[in-house]
Amino acid sequence: MSAALEALIRDVNTSLPERKLVELIERTSLSADLKAILRDLARITVRIGSKVVAVGRKILAFVFDLIKAFPTVTLGVIAALVLTSLIASIPLLGGILAGLLSSLILALGVAAGALNDLLSDKLKERIDGLVNSFSALVGA
Repeated sequence: MSAALEALIRDVNTSLPERKLVELIERTSLSADLKAILRDLARITVRIGSKVVAVGRKILAFVFDLIKAFPTVTLGVIAALVLTSLIASIPLLGGILAGLLSSLILALGVAAGALNDLLSDKLKERIDGLVNSFSALVGA
């Protein structure tokens, strides 16, 4: 195996342990079904040669890191979901309006939060770092 692939496997396997990720998942206010899906995602592994790579743990650790680093995008998504729920609660037309406007409201919430976060250039650096850490898999 190449040195770059060995470094990738070492980096991925040294991400947060599954136990810590499960603790982070359990501290959220997500539904039990969504928590179960996230726990299953944390257990996803890939076999590369004779090595087992914990890809799911790396992805979840990255997601939790993004939420911590970019709270305004998360806040924009939450605000959009709350606004959509309020529109849906309008008698008679609420369901129709919420169905028509939910995607637009969500896009606006994400865009507003992302603009605040992207001005700091942290998001691009983190995403590039994740993509670069998996780039050794392309030749494998």
